[in-house]
Amino acid sequence: MRYFVTIISLLLSSVCMMGQEVVINRVIEKIYGQLMETSESEIDYSDLYDDLIGFYEHPINLNQTTPEELAKLRFLSDIQIENLFYYLYKTGSMRTIYELQLVEDMDLFTIQLLVPFVTIDDTNQSVETWKLKDVMQASRHELIVRFDGTLEQKQGYLPVATEQSSVNPNQQYLGDPFYTSLKYRLKSSDKLQIGLTAEKDAGEPFYGSYNVGYDSYSGFLQINHLWKFSAIVLGDYRANFGQGLVMQQDMSPGKSSLVTNVTTRSQGLKRQASTDEYNFLRGVGATVNLGNFNISAFYSFRMMDADTTGGIFSSFKTDGLHRVVTDFEKKNTLSRQVVGGNVTYRDRFFRLGFTTTQTWLGLPLSYEPSPYQLYYFRGQSQFAASVDYLFAWHGFQFFGETAINDVGGVATLNGLMFSPISVLNFVVLQRYYSKKYDTFFANAFSEGSRTNNESGLYIGAEVKPIRKWKLAAYADVFHSPWLNYQVNKPASGYETLLQVDFMPSRDVEMYGRFRYEQKEKNTQEPELQPTTLIFDTKKASLRYTISYQVMQIGFKNVVEWNYAGVATAETFGFLMTQDIVYILPWIDLTLALRYEFFDAPAYENRFYVYERDVPYASYTPSLYGVGNRWYVNLDYQINRKLTVYVRVSQTYYTDNRQEFGTGLETINGNHRTDFRVHVQWKF
Repeated sequence: MRYFVTIISLLLSSVCMMGQEVVINRVIEKIYGQLMETSESEIDYSDLYDDLIGFYEHPINLNQTTPEELAKLRFLSDIQIENLFYYLYKTGSMRTIYELQLVEDMDLFTIQLLVPFVTIDDTNQSVETWKLKDVMQASRHELIVRFDGTLEQKQGYLPVATEQSSVNPNQQYLGDPFYTSLKYRLKSSDKLQIGLTAEKDAGEPFYGSYNVGYDSYSGFLQINHLWKFSAIVLGDYRANFGQGLVMQQDMSPGKSSLVTNVTTRSQGLKRQASTDEYNFLRGVGATVNLGNFNISAFYSFRMMDADTTGGIFSSFKTDGLHRVVTDFEKKNTLSRQVVGGNVTYRDRFFRLGFTTTQTWLGLPLSYEPSPYQLYYFRGQSQFAASVDYLFAWHGFQFFGETAINDVGGVATLNGLMFSPISVLNFVVLQRYYSKKYDTFFANAFSEGSRTNNESGLYIGAEVKPIRKWKLAAYADVFHSPWLNYQVNKPASGYETLLQVDFMPSRDVEMYGRFRYEQKEKNTQEPELQPTTLIFDTKKASLRYTISYQVMQIGFKNVVEWNYAGVATAETFGFLMTQDIVYILPWIDLTLALRYEFFDAPAYENRFYVYERDVPYASYTPSLYGVGNRWYVNLDYQINRKLTVYVRVSQTYYTDNRQEFGTGLETINGNHRTDFRVHVQWKF
């Protein structure tokens, strides 16, 4: 035990002594990697970054926090949070951060991530009175400017003859090839947040007959802890309740190397801080705290993008891009109103909530469905409601949500977490989403991108058999009772993962990961066309990662092999990466470099590896083909208030391709070079 305490103490001391910006960047990078490297979908992580930076600047007081606040640290499992509160219940309070080692299930890996975001204060502080003068005096301001571009010229920016342009105006982008954004933030502790965002994507015009100024504007005002109101939001905001079966606009829980983190991590109303132009509400919302009850109500009215030709529309336009004439013809053509609410009762070990939403569209959603879309929503009005529940006791947690919509579709998700012994965490998650359950804002744990037409059973376990070692594994079995996209019959599949982590010292970490997935998918054999057959598609991957620190230089290596079997074809892929991070503390400069070699002969062999980026941006490219990729990141803190981030990256293919990209994004050649400049001023 004494040896273990010594290791923890050295680890915590090293975290405290290292450069603060270096620590937080390294920790956030590790958290991103855990969440992103097993995901094949584009997820907006800017809100997560905003939360982590907020907790870094204003650490969570472990003696006066809540489970909902700690859940925003997405690397903490529900069992770890429950064990922490059980420890506080037994001891009354913590006296020092080193007591974390005495909390059951708080291992070396978790403590290393947790320390930058928490503090210990054993004084019994009451909530300060909300006074505007005091709040404004304690406020901090932040201005962020970002500028992105691609060095190679894309097809959409090539000159087009006037006669061709008049016949087909969509042959050319209307704007310049640069992305620009401007953000202003005001924060005053946890009481007040104000934000304004303006953004223009590459190809969108900044001025002209179609647009004047930025293409997208967003703003919010959030007030917390005012009288009985725990939160008031005005402008653009997001709503999250229960397990995501009715309303979940933040990141949904999913399968990752954090195998026991399968519950939603955000609850309630919060500002929309990202540049996402689709996934948010616009209006007003508030949450009132009345003893053990939290009552939330919200209203939203905003114009959406859609092709409304003929007085109907077949789908929302969700990419937020307005680069050609037809994009502007779809811009802000459809109204959407949403009204909803939530009532939640909480006591120490129990939570029960009721959520409801009603959505009205300005025009009916109507289309001639493909067979797999037969049960998708069509119409002009939609209603959904749910009951969510949670019971937690030391080492045991039961949770779930059951929902219904106005056409009789039912969805239910139920889970059990428990820790039979201190070195073992276990989770079982059952889900059933009816083929008729198709709602706008559902975003729950699932195999597909939609929360409908799926049933499944997920089992995950985390074991810490001896000091410095951790084993994590999950198995997920899923079935679709109706057809799916690219699957012309009810289909089944399963996925497994095993990861072993080892931390021999505070400067060295490594893990090995094996992942296997099998699904059914349409496949057309050339000699049998046009007959479509259903085959099992199989994917397996084996990855080894090691990170180590030598003085001011950090190194990281990744080696991965994968296998893809589609019908009778089998292909194999290989990936190798080398990272070097060099820190010059005397001038507050960090230089991060990466080189990647990849050989993915088929799309099914594609690789995903998290890449370090500028603040509020996250990128996990899909690498397939044969080639090389590199990037250089430069972070320079000019003074205490002003920081500049520069990133340059290039993908270079060596498989004899003559074009890069598709459509108007096509580049003639076999390489693409991107740059990004991000300037952050705090005052």
